[in-house]
Amino acid sequence: IIASSLTLILVILALPYASRFLSSMLPDLSGAATNLSVTLSRHMQEAARLETSIVEDEGVLESSTNALFLGEVQKVTIRYTYRASIGIDLTKVQLSVSGNTITMELPALEVLSDSLTPEEIIRDDFWYPLTDERLQKLLSDEQTRCRAHYLAENAQSAAAWSNTVAAMENTIGQWIGLGRSGVSIVFIPATAHE
Repeated sequence: IIASSLTLILVILALPYASRFLSSMLPDLSGAATNLSVTLSRHMQEAARLETSIVEDEGVLESSTNALFLGEVQKVTIRYTYRASIGIDLTKVQLSVSGNTITMELPALEVLSDSLTPEEIIRDDFWYPLTDERLQKLLSDEQTRCRAHYLAENAQSAAAWSNTVAAMENTIGQWIGLGRSGVSIVFIPATAHE
């Protein structure tokens, strides 16, 4: 019993020295993580955007104009194709390093580019002809509506977060080799206050 007690006391007294000895024997990975974070930051500034999903959908836009006493004087039906590239702005990614872990705070999804292409326009505008300006306004308003709809749909989707993380991992893998570096990367969504 006395030998066991003495051994336990010696182990407790030696712990601070043992931890210093072990830390001197193991490589310091915080420097590797800091170097990798600088490399990642540079690549993200150069790339600027990361596409995480593509939207392609068809829709129909109908608009009519009524006049006092005459009723409907113009009716337009437009069949269109909407295409959008949704992703993140890599210049807004926040990096922080803690030990051998790099934490990347990913910004909210945004529409990187989109287009609305009219496929067919059917006009019934004998009394009040459709002007090019009104047609462009109808198309522009519909594009804005589609952009908001698909962005909101993707922003609330768990699959969209998975796609974003997978796209980031794939992109980072092309930039740097993490396999033997001992550095791990963690992805978190941007905080609500931003």
